[in-house]
Amino acid sequence: MGRGYAWPETYWDRENTTPAGHGDGGRAHRRRPARRRRRFPRRHPILTAVAALVATLALLVAVSVIGAVRTPGNSNFQAKWADWLRAHNAGFAIGPLEQWYYNAKAPAKGGRPRSLNAIPALGNAPAVTKSAPTHLPPPSPVPLVVSPALPGEGQWQPTGPLVGGHPAMYVAQYRADTIYTSQITTAVWIDPTALRVRLQPGAQEPGGTWPQPPYLMGSTAARAVAAFNGGFRLQDAHGGFYLNGRTAAPLQPGAASVVLYNNGSVNIGAWGTEVTMTPQVKAVLQNLVPMVDNGQVAPDATYHDTRVWGATLGASTVVARSGLGVTADGALVYVAGPALTAKTLAESLQRAGAVRAMTLDINPEWVTFNFFSHTNAANPALTTGTKLYPQMQRSADRYLGPTQESRDFFSVSTS
Repeated sequence: MGRGYAWPETYWDRENTTPAGHGDGGRAHRRRPARRRRRFPRRHPILTAVAALVATLALLVAVSVIGAVRTPGNSNFQAKWADWLRAHNAGFAIGPLEQWYYNAKAPAKGGRPRSLNAIPALGNAPAVTKSAPTHLPPPSPVPLVVSPALPGEGQWQPTGPLVGGHPAMYVAQYRADTIYTSQITTAVWIDPTALRVRLQPGAQEPGGTWPQPPYLMGSTAARAVAAFNGGFRLQDAHGGFYLNGRTAAPLQPGAASVVLYNNGSVNIGAWGTEVTMTPQVKAVLQNLVPMVDNGQVAPDATYHDTRVWGATLGASTVVARSGLGVTADGALVYVAGPALTAKTLAESLQRAGAVRAMTLDINPEWVTFNFFSHTNAANPALTTGTKLYPQMQRSADRYLGPTQESRDFFSVSTS
């Protein structure tokens, strides 16, 4: 066949054939197969980074959830979680999500409600026989912007116990603008010469330990006729907190401030110019900048200015909002509604008679005004709460013990 042909070595040949003559009777000695190097897949740097990022986010979420669950107070988990994230420098992620959510949940434009909400019938509460030096005159009707008006729209209706034979609180309902005409805004007029307004520290805001518990119970509940929400968390409010000689957060010049005095009077204005510290000041709560000043809506109270509501939600977002104002004769006016922008809240405060006003808290979790009645004369501490309007999310007993309220709030009582 000519030159010999060498067949290629096979796996069987490698495994079973070696030179003979090594004491095996001529049989081939087995040879171990050649080792093959294992090849490991090369990890892609981008995938590695993504995996590390996901693991880090999962850890942060777990830590934040545990932190929220452990937070004291009677707010729901979502609110506690959002507050925990804001308190730990993650507000940049919460703000846009909340803004998107509330913009998506905004009510339809136009429409007309069937009727106004029922005003709490608290006339059966025991009348207070104490006399006040002077009673403020009843408020004037609220100017309307929507026509035709609903029956009773803009008219103040008395509620709560009589003090010295006179109503000390009134409620008015009206539409805030000509766009969301199916939504009702509600105002409460309070006479500080007949009722005492107090600032109550919460379990988380302003922080620290206080002589007052973060709720109304016992004798404080027995005297209470109403309670309503305070302002933003202090880190978002750009303001301070002062109560009974103690400063929990420094008071900021120019900040919108509600000031309570030892004689029971209340004032609202820009700190350092319209209101200042005096020996008669009992409490100060600050929240952003004034919304109404000298009877006029502040130029900053526009749909897009971020100074009005800060970085928590855009000024144009339609959501539950609340505010507090003072009238020319010294009455206090609380205004809230389920569908307000920063601008329409400011205009609603002005129309309710406020000459100076400020924002309070925002979104359905925090906007709360509850009336309290005491129908059992033998046990006045037995207190029943009633919401200012049905859409308020939190319980009518939100500020009553023994559960703790996480944020500061205001109570209104007969003494």
